[in-house]
Amino acid sequence: MRRPLRYKECMESSSCLRGAAPFDPRGGRRPGLVLILSGFLAVFGSACGNSSTSPSTSTSTTTTTATTGNGSAVTLSPSVLTFTTANFGTPQSVTLTNSGTAVLTISSVVASGNFTETDNCVGPVAVGASCTITVTFVVSSIGSTGAVTITDDASTSPQTLTLTGPNVNAPADQLSPTSLTFGTQRVGTSSAAQRVTLTNPVNGLAAPLTISSILAIGDFAITNNTCGGSLPSGTSCTIRVIFTPSVAGPLSGLLAVFDNATNPQRGVTLNGTGQ
Repeated sequence: MRRPLRYKECMESSSCLRGAAPFDPRGGRRPGLVLILSGFLAVFGSACGNSSTSPSTSTSTTTTTATTGNGSAVTLSPSVLTFTTANFGTPQSVTLTNSGTAVLTISSVVASGNFTETDNCVGPVAVGASCTITVTFVVSSIGSTGAVTITDDASTSPQTLTLTGPNVNAPADQLSPTSLTFGTQRVGTSSAAQRVTLTNPVNGLAAPLTISSILAIGDFAITNNTCGGSLPSGTSCTIRVIFTPSVAGPLSGLLAVFDNATNPQRGVTLNGTGQ
């Protein structure tokens, strides 16, 4: 049979805190002590070292905000430029301000898409000082959006100026006529030149037609070509072709134009007869 805990033993044991009434040799059991000690445990934790009860803990967390960069900061006003069909030929300007606490050093300002830029910003910009970026819309490629990217030593680098303009359609090519007939030509001699016109027709606002090459195939040759490498929307150029038969009989060839049109014409058919 288990012996009742004495008062001193209880104070050195966790048993009394789990409901065992301590034995006090001066007056027998004292249940009231259990309530007092139990209340003490509930508020302050284990007063008698109860191994089954973990002491409560409090953790203090300190949050540190890191500051990057050299203290310079960039403000763009406005931060978006919109060009419309009515005003796309008019340049627009943006003010760049160093709104930080240290000198801002700008290494580059670059425009992309159908836009070009000029500026006086590259280099150091003093605290509170400003510079100007002037943007112009140019019809150079398909699409309607672009950006100006600013690279510097601020923590937010690179910064982006958003640009929107009217939609630029894909270029087209038109060849006229679509065939040339040179008739009969003595073998080894050349005919008079005939002309073909290449046009990049107006298709709303369209990108330039980029011409990679123009070739005459067969017993035919190009004597003059005014097309160059690019043909803006709404403009034309000419190609002159001659026929020099190498053998007698019907001969055919092709004037082939290679460009970036979405649905290009395959070329101009060429026909002649050698005798």
